[in-house]
Amino acid sequence: MPEVETLSDADRQWRSVVVLGWPLALGIAPVLVALGDVPLCAFRQLTGRPCPLCGGTRACAALAEGNLLVAWQANPGLLPLLAIAAAHSVQLAHEAWTGRSWTRWRIGPTPWLAGTAFLLGSWGLRLLT
Repeated sequence: MPEVETLSDADRQWRSVVVLGWPLALGIAPVLVALGDVPLCAFRQLTGRPCPLCGGTRACAALAEGNLLVAWQANPGLLPLLAIAAAHSVQLAHEAWTGRSWTRWRIGPTPWLAGTAFLLGSWGLRLLT
């Protein structure tokens, strides 16, 4: 398998769309937090318990402000997934820009599965407290 693969225009475009979603999500998070107690989680509304992503908006808003501690307190399980997503976005941005996919150093499913396991483990601990 070659280490570099040329991408089609469609592949470059979807990578660009994914990468451009990050600034949008980080920009919207502080606005949603500023709205106050807006019920964003149907799971919490129905069960009274937090879902695995509860606190994610506050975590993203804190990260947008550069406050890692507040982000950790909002949802510690989400931070590894956000870090993986950021690294993957950098990879996708590079591929969209150059038109070449680096097959050897591709971020595969293993980090995503590990991050998801951490998120679910963190959620389990939050449910126990």
